[in-house]
Amino acid sequence: MDVLIVEDNIAFSAAIADAVKSWGHTAEGADRGKDALEKMDHRCFDLILLDIFLPDIKGYLLIPEIKKRCPHSNIIGMTGYNSRDLEKEVRKRGVIYYMIKPFDIGQIRCILDHMNTKVVR
Repeated sequence: MDVLIVEDNIAFSAAIADAVKSWGHTAEGADRGKDALEKMDHRCFDLILLDIFLPDIKGYLLIPEIKKRCPHSNIIGMTGYNSRDLEKEVRKRGVIYYMIKPFDIGQIRCILDHMNTKVVR
């Protein structure tokens, strides 16, 4: 599975990428929304881990653009600043899962394992 990690905390992004790669998947990072969209202009990802508060744009505002570029990509929203209103806003844009930081990276493995059993290509 190809995973894009859109996260401005480089150390956190690298830890997720290392774990994803150790599980036999590919992982790439982007620390800004603009960088993520540029990557998606050239390649679609199976899963996008999307930080909700990026330096250049709110992540949930990227979701419609992501879906235009890569309509079959699954998106997981991630945030360290949760509120019910924020979660409602993010969920209505079509994420498959909403994660509150900090979280156990093992949760991502469970999601990837589940996606592998569901994906038929």
